[in-house]
Amino acid sequence: MVDQDKKEEYSFTFLALTFIASVAIFSIAKQHMRNDAAVGLGPCSIVLIVAAKARWDLKGKWWFWVALCMGAALQLPLIFLMPWAAPHLNGIGAMAFAIPGFLMALGCVFLAEEVFASSTRPK
Repeated sequence: MVDQDKKEEYSFTFLALTFIASVAIFSIAKQHMRNDAAVGLGPCSIVLIVAAKARWDLKGKWWFWVALCMGAALQLPLIFLMPWAAPHLNGIGAMAFAIPGFLMALGCVFLAEEVFASSTRPK
């Protein structure tokens, strides 16, 4: 029981620190880049890593990886349609982009788990 609590605590700490890193990386990168869609790729990649880490116990399932790719594809409109050159879009503004991206990626994993895990369970 103690190991499970420690694992959950580590997972939450990992999630929180990774989101903070996403904000910091975005703030630093925006100053040194041309302010195009490449700036948005950082938070997108980070939230995909966090979503994968949150459900890493499913890494052996093929549908887990397909769901992560679907989550990445759902984030593409956010990356290409955000006004990255806007001066008001700073690190905290990137958090408003990172949280929905994380929820979309994790939602795809949970949906795939509901569809495929229930069909593989013995009846």
